[in-house]
Amino acid sequence: MPEIITDEQKIDEILTRGVHEIFVKEELKKKLMSGKQLHLKLGVDVTGPNLHLGHTVIQRKIRDFQELGHRVTLIIGDFTTLVGDHSDKVDMRGEITQEQIKHNEEHFQDQFFKTVIKDQAEVRHNSEWLSKLSFADVIELAKQFTVAQMLDRETFLLRYQAKKPIGLDEFLYPLMQGYDSVALTSDVEFGGTDQTFNLLAGRKLMEYFGKPPQDAVVMKLLTGSDGRPMGKSLMNFIPVLDTAEDMYGKIMAIVDEVIFEYFELVTRVPVPEIEEMRKAVTEGANPMEFKKRLANEIVEFYHGKEAATEAQEYFEQTVQQGMTPQNIPEIALPENTQTLEVASLISKTSRSETRRVIEQGGFSVNNTKITDPQQLLELKTGDIIKFGKREFAKVK
Repeated sequence: MPEIITDEQKIDEILTRGVHEIFVKEELKKKLMSGKQLHLKLGVDVTGPNLHLGHTVIQRKIRDFQELGHRVTLIIGDFTTLVGDHSDKVDMRGEITQEQIKHNEEHFQDQFFKTVIKDQAEVRHNSEWLSKLSFADVIELAKQFTVAQMLDRETFLLRYQAKKPIGLDEFLYPLMQGYDSVALTSDVEFGGTDQTFNLLAGRKLMEYFGKPPQDAVVMKLLTGSDGRPMGKSLMNFIPVLDTAEDMYGKIMAIVDEVIFEYFELVTRVPVPEIEEMRKAVTEGANPMEFKKRLANEIVEFYHGKEAATEAQEYFEQTVQQGMTPQNIPEIALPENTQTLEVASLISKTSRSETRRVIEQGGFSVNNTKITDPQQLLELKTGDIIKFGKREFAKVK
């Protein structure tokens, strides 16, 4: 077992940095100061295969606890995923199959352990216990909650008022996630602000079954790179699996207003240093220098120091100085290919977003802009294609 660290200053920072609320903070601090190894828990539904920096906010907090010597269980919601969590959804979820869940889980774990320390973690599946519940068991769980409590949740209330359908199975989700805490007892559970109701459901069910309720750490949610709520549909997220160059470039593209939020939630730069940088910007310093440090901190964590340095050099050469990089990927193209088809080969965005970038002047061949997505291109070997500010290709 690793050494349990009880440094009060470290514990106080862990219990405040990026934290929205803790149920119950005084109890949790007492546990952390006791010298006992705590059992942490995080439940996740694998509705998709890819993680982004928004997901890593909670994972970084779990790592903070691990660095104090504590262990975590990752509960893969293979059973709850069949229902789907609607805490942040204003429409019914689409169906997902067991095959999709298994596929997503494989990719999820690879990305999860880029942030969380694997040697201090184990993985469980909530089908282990939820699939064994009888109909009578489910009715007993349902008695602990009211319809009014469910409809009081904002997304359900909005759908109810708009006369959009709400499936009865959706009301079962908090019961299922809450029962995870009964079946697998822990000292602390983690979630974002959109998970508060589900976290409290776990505490309530633990008390009902005669168990001391676990503490719950509710983390702030990361804002998207454009200042709007982060979401894949808005294309304002930064994937964990991005290359060092792409990750660096996307961080440099975030709006200035969220720089220090990202420092707080996605890095471990000391809080006093963050406040000094924030103050410097209010006094007239250029946010660009601090954004570069932010990009370096994040890229170095996921890709290493050398990759972060190279990513910064690539950004400065291609974006700030407008230079063409030396090592450009080569692509073979048929004659008379439409602009949109060419751009789609090197673009890392959706087809609609690719079209938008072209129309706004973000596509060029040999430094000549082309804004018509349907234009046929007569390309020859050696032509340099540029999409956006950082994507290049050379025609074979």
